[in-house]
Amino acid sequence: MTQPLDALFRPKSVAFIGGSNLNPALKYHRDLGFSGDTWVVNPKYETLQGFPCFASIEALPQAPDLAFIAIRREAALEAVRSLRAKGCGAIVCNAAGFAETADGGNLQVELVTAAGDMAMLGPNAVGLVNFVDPMAAMMDQFGVHSVDKGVAVVSQGGGLLCDAVFSDRGLPITHLVGGGNQAVTGMEACVDYLLDDPRVTAIGLSFESLRDVSVLRKAAAKALKLGKPIVAIKFGKTAAGAQAAASHTASMTGAGAAWEALFDRLGIISTNSESEFFETLKLFNSRQVPKGRRILVTAVSGVLGVMLADHLSAAGFELPQPTGDRVTRLREVLPMMATPGNPQDVTMGAWNDKDRQRAIYSALLDEGYDAALMVQNYPREGMWDISEYAAQVEALGEACRGRDVAAMQLAPMIDCFPAHARDHTHGLGLAAMQGLDECMRALSHGVWWRERREELNAAGLEQLTMAPSIVPEAGTYQDEASAKSLLAGAGVRVPKSRVSNPEKAHEVAAEIGFPVVLKALDSRLLHKSEVGAVCIGLSSAQDVRDAVEKMRSDMGRLAPNIPLNLVLVEAMAANTVAEVLASVTYDPSVGPVMMIAGGGVEAELWNDSTLVAAPFRREELSRALDRLKVAERLKGWRGRPAGDRAALLDTLEALGLFAIAEGAEEIEINPILVGREGALAVDAVLKLAHRKKCVA
Repeated sequence: MTQPLDALFRPKSVAFIGGSNLNPALKYHRDLGFSGDTWVVNPKYETLQGFPCFASIEALPQAPDLAFIAIRREAALEAVRSLRAKGCGAIVCNAAGFAETADGGNLQVELVTAAGDMAMLGPNAVGLVNFVDPMAAMMDQFGVHSVDKGVAVVSQGGGLLCDAVFSDRGLPITHLVGGGNQAVTGMEACVDYLLDDPRVTAIGLSFESLRDVSVLRKAAAKALKLGKPIVAIKFGKTAAGAQAAASHTASMTGAGAAWEALFDRLGIISTNSESEFFETLKLFNSRQVPKGRRILVTAVSGVLGVMLADHLSAAGFELPQPTGDRVTRLREVLPMMATPGNPQDVTMGAWNDKDRQRAIYSALLDEGYDAALMVQNYPREGMWDISEYAAQVEALGEACRGRDVAAMQLAPMIDCFPAHARDHTHGLGLAAMQGLDECMRALSHGVWWRERREELNAAGLEQLTMAPSIVPEAGTYQDEASAKSLLAGAGVRVPKSRVSNPEKAHEVAAEIGFPVVLKALDSRLLHKSEVGAVCIGLSSAQDVRDAVEKMRSDMGRLAPNIPLNLVLVEAMAANTVAEVLASVTYDPSVGPVMMIAGGGVEAELWNDSTLVAAPFRREELSRALDRLKVAERLKGWRGRPAGDRAALLDTLEALGLFAIAEGAEEIEINPILVGREGALAVDAVLKLAHRKKCVA
């Protein structure tokens, strides 16, 4: 079945609409070798760059599959209408001055209407290049070459695309896509389309914003199924939980936290720099991704080997030492001054001796490592005979052949791995990595992705597309009693409690049973402890009377606009092992996110938090909990009793289901007191679009 974006990525005919400003785009299109029909719409010229010109879109010989528009914005709008009427399949709108400007928003709305069912990159899009089916609809120059397979790079802006081809990294690229404003066709739709191309091994995604996160979810599930990683770099990260200004959540989630949670949830690799982005793509394209964390390091320089071992250990990798008969065999083939080990310094005594090095590496690899990593920088051209370096990598390549081991060569200095040396390394089946820090991150991403893909496939990829897309309505805060009543109905355990007027609180406390907690009840009280609106550990009726008077006095000073009309009397939890904070908010870009943190009322002090993007499945919540320091306390820190982890997960699951089912704008439980048996939600902030009757 023909896919909707075929006309955009694999057109059989292309029309360019503009003036002499089209010359660079037309020259690049011609030089790249497009084999289909190419026309230019311009009434002033007979030809441009050798292509025939036509006076109007209507005068074109037939409807083009793809049109590239590079004219002023008002004329571009009319051109889109004419192209749609002509039957054009897709558009790259290079014209600017739409929603990216202060006065262009309404014009972009008209542009979307004019485009109808046509695919369209832009407006304000640099365009696209296809290097496997040669075609360029791009205003800039990105090199004339072709590849059989490689990575696709999809970017909202053109700057990163330039860097992709300007950088000297030997990264084979199949497609470059610059999407601009994404008024019609989003970057995530392009990713979804390109994943189906068997020549694309991995996809790099760079963006400030996306048009439709639900499409990204579908693309991520497809990528995991196909085994094609999506490597992302997000610029201009939004602040997760920014709408939850009244709760702890806002102060504990930094810029971009919600996006990081979404990437983690979907098995998308998140990078923080262009070097890390490109080197990670290169590793995946090489297919030399370690299946585990056991790494063999080899070098002809002891210092480089030790340096690399330090970095690998810091990144969470293991460097097991050779054992048993491997040590005996190594002593037979190593130079006299060398000692068997990992990292293995083969010393200059084996320099340029391929047979000897192959024997060394073969003995080492019998130990069963997941990856073999050779480290060496290359001299600049003319300083040394670079061919002498070939023996080392050839020996490693031959030793790795036929083994289930990832093999790579690393130049710790990015600029010390010339192109012909990289080509030689690639030709031997090894990854050619550049930059020590970048390589460490790429390796970590590779192992993480393997493990994460296995987890998500086992859980069922269909769940990744099931997150709700409905934006919660603006709500009002519930008082604590109402909030807990609603949560209890959803399966969250709460303490025994009753609402009372202050004068009767001591009688209610006696009926509940001491000790009790006393709280002022008002929907405006979001942080009770800060205004003296909570008293704990009250063990007698007199304690309750005294607490009421103190509360009245403190609130009169600290919250004079909130009278003490009602109180909540609550049984005090016993045998608490740990305090946990949990909240669900709606991020406008990502959707529902849950924050889990250790520390309860001291959560900010602990600085122990993590985010999970929907859907909030139990296995994901458990995985998130393991990232927190409080997880150690739940296990039974230093001989102390263990907490009821299962009950805590029950609470988190129930919270997530309730938040989505009810469309809660904001919900926070702080703290959840985890005991030796059970877990209780002892305080709650809840913001819903409509009030429900309190039955507490």
